[in-house]
Amino acid sequence: MDESKYILFDKYLNNELGDVELTSFEEQLLSNEDFKKEFEIYKALETSLASKFENEEDEIALRKTLQNLGNQHIKENETAKKETTVISLFNYKKLLVAASIAILIGLFVFNNGNPVYGDFANHNSLELVVRGENNDAIVAAEKAFNSKKYEEALKQLTVLSDEYSDDVEIELYKGICNLELNNYTNAEQIFTKISNGNSSFSTKATWYKALNYLKQEKFEDCKVVLQTIPESAEEYNQAQKLLKKL
Repeated sequence: MDESKYILFDKYLNNELGDVELTSFEEQLLSNEDFKKEFEIYKALETSLASKFENEEDEIALRKTLQNLGNQHIKENETAKKETTVISLFNYKKLLVAASIAILIGLFVFNNGNPVYGDFANHNSLELVVRGENNDAIVAAEKAFNSKKYEEALKQLTVLSDEYSDDVEIELYKGICNLELNNYTNAEQIFTKISNGNSSFSTKATWYKALNYLKQEKFEDCKVVLQTIPESAEEYNQAQKLLKKL
């Protein structure tokens, strides 16, 4: 596929074609099977890249990296300004598609088509309700967890659990930290205890128990746990989505 098609496809997907160009493009989709197939492949790759990043910051970071590479290409060329603009866009789109292909390979080949933990591990920020004499530990735990410094967060949460032994939220986040640190046995013990209880965190713990199995690629165990999440639970839709992928 030449660069003019990349540019044309990109403009169409971003609603940037004029009336004449748009009519011509849509006529080609109807009359030219090869053109249609190339467009569908390009659109699928673009979509796969966008959907891969649930975290918008990750996608922006990747796109910024690709744009920087494109800008570097411009500096290394001594062609006319108009020509370099086309070349930079072409190279940007080539890199974008290459990144999409890499993602697809990683997702469908190396993971054998199975879902991965990172696709579903979207933790809520830690904002503890409890306040007492150990406010420093509370603030430190929240800051560490929300910065994904799970080892430090676990340390602070363990201190707090000694003081607030009945606080289920603290125990839940201790379980999440253990999960992130690959302490699977500790994580499972915590999630099982909470899920068997009557707190408002019981189904959340059940969800994380399933994720604990998912991260270990124990897919059958993961399915069994997911099927126990009730339709009324906040985690139900995510559980069903994961079940369909298993």
